[in-house]
Amino acid sequence: MPGVRSVAIVAFSLLGVRSLAAAECPIEKAIYVEPEARAELRFARTDGENSPLSHRFALILGGKHFDGHVMYDPEIERPVAMVLNNCPEGDVTGADIAACTVWRGIIYASDERKGGIGLLPSEGEAAAPAIVLPGFGPAWVASSVGKSTDTTPWDVFSLEGCDQ
Repeated sequence: MPGVRSVAIVAFSLLGVRSLAAAECPIEKAIYVEPEARAELRFARTDGENSPLSHRFALILGGKHFDGHVMYDPEIERPVAMVLNNCPEGDVTGADIAACTVWRGIIYASDERKGGIGLLPSEGEAAAPAIVLPGFGPAWVASSVGKSTDTTPWDVFSLEGCDQ
């Protein structure tokens, strides 16, 4: 059955490309995609060593851009990510931040092929094959920006590219 063999060769080749892309792409340049809603996570460099952020990213969903950032929480020893919508600038309160937060939670790195879950790689390290935002889909639908969307995103974003 030459057709089945060709499909198998292509599938294994694609897995090899994804592994190669992850090995060559640092997390701060990684682009992840969630296929249901075609949501994208685009990571970027932080503002340097003096920043309390460990990572910055943009969420692109439904043609709109949302700010995202990750801060390491020493109490729970995990990176906590937030997706924000039109937060005020300057001196803001916790209530101000809560009002503009679309999703907040621990962000995980995943290797779908090996079944492993771990912490988000540090800047400069290779991008993980997938990123997991637990509860992102339901939080999105419950948010003011998500109520108007037709498709509910899933919680898993797969590495799709590397921003040069």
